[in-house]
Amino acid sequence: MSAILTVTVNPSLDVTTSTARLEPQRKLRCGPAVQDAGGGGANVSRAIRELGGESRAFVCLGGNTGRQFAHLLEYAGVEAVEFALRGETRSSMTVMEESTGLHYRFVLPGPEQSPETGEEILARLGCIIDEGVGYVVASGSLLPGIDRDFYGRLGKIVSWRGAKLILDTHGEALSEALPCRPYLVRLNEIEARELAHQSERDAPVPELARMLVDRGSAEVVVIGLGERGSLVTTEDEQFSIAPPKVAVRSMVGAGDSYVAALTLALSRGWSLEAANRYGVAASASAVTGEATELCKHAGTEEFFRLTGKPVYSRQERFTPQGM
Repeated sequence: MSAILTVTVNPSLDVTTSTARLEPQRKLRCGPAVQDAGGGGANVSRAIRELGGESRAFVCLGGNTGRQFAHLLEYAGVEAVEFALRGETRSSMTVMEESTGLHYRFVLPGPEQSPETGEEILARLGCIIDEGVGYVVASGSLLPGIDRDFYGRLGKIVSWRGAKLILDTHGEALSEALPCRPYLVRLNEIEARELAHQSERDAPVPELARMLVDRGSAEVVVIGLGERGSLVTTEDEQFSIAPPKVAVRSMVGAGDSYVAALTLALSRGWSLEAANRYGVAASASAVTGEATELCKHAGTEEFFRLTGKPVYSRQERFTPQGM
């Protein structure tokens, strides 16, 4: 089994509560708050732990909020590797509106850092990966002030050391990372269209995924399709996995649960097909939970048995209009 390292550059102390109704300019009485050590990579490590696996979570923390975050991660049973930041680790809040069942997410920026901080983080990560890491999961946003090519440079470090980078981010942090050709990139349809050339943005999703692979953006491109499941594309094959029918309570945590189950399965030597089926099952488990809950082990195993076999696509090519 290969060792897993998750990377959370901009973690967040996630606070979840509820109120009867969201109304402007009124003091809203809320229910008891639930606090979690959040941020993409930290969530992935917590979900891996829930699924019976192990990982190390590299987290950049600062201030009193950072201390509280570290305690929560320890309580969750996750081994943390801390990098000390200047400033206060951010907080985020999710408020559930009881009258409608909708949730509202308020996400703050992290503390401003210098570009030199990014260099220090990368140097530290290189030393950790040298200790025998097989898979590196880089997930979530970057800290303000850190160069936007951070994940791309991390990808080179990971590749030089013979490990595999699984990337789940967005915006410039994503586009700047693709030239390093990560092993696997997970994104949604909107992000896939943003990465396409203007003449290609109306192409069907399967063709968008093939274009990304053909350009060397990643060895494996996974596009999340919500209730339709996921589309997985490599140089040689493409298949979709439909999720089991479930009652959706909250989509929060579904993506991180997917990445956690996928990475854990790959680290155990599972095939790409089976690993993505496990990811779909974990995502299904997460959406049946309340608020910001991640997947549950029992639910993931049950949904894995119910998840259908992948449907393989024909390898046709899209020709943009005017060409």
